[in-house]
Amino acid sequence: MKWLIGGVAVAVLAVGCGGSEGSPDGSEDDTKREVACASFKLTFEEYYGFCHEGCIGKVVVSSEGVGSAARADHQGRPETTRDFMLTAAELDAVKTALDSGNTITWDAQYGCPDCYDQGTYELTYESCDVRKSTVVDPDKQPEALKPLFATMRDLLRANEP
Repeated sequence: MKWLIGGVAVAVLAVGCGGSEGSPDGSEDDTKREVACASFKLTFEEYYGFCHEGCIGKVVVSSEGVGSAARADHQGRPETTRDFMLTAAELDAVKTALDSGNTITWDAQYGCPDCYDQGTYELTYESCDVRKSTVVDPDKQPEALKPLFATMRDLLRANEP
């Protein structure tokens, strides 16, 4: 009788522990995470001091090719916005420039933004658990970030509301 009870217990444990899908530790498939982490959101903002209109510009793009551009006359004033879709060439340009920009560690600030009314560029990159941001004096852009700033400024100019 005890052999019968022991055999039933082993059978129940074997069935209860086997047959599950996914990795044994219960985590998601790593390939799904890699695809999700390839997605990003990139925000570029530019500010200029002594001007009369259009002093603040912002463009936001995603890895899916969705974009939004905005303009405002002064900080805190209502923005005029325009949504748009990036072309395949524009999205490739953003990704290439982002690859170049991600070759360096971003400092919190470069130069002296808005010290002499030359303006300020601000860039924020978000992807999965990564969020990095920098504020840049337009005259003191790091070489690795110049293509990214140029690409984002071109997108803002092409899609201004």
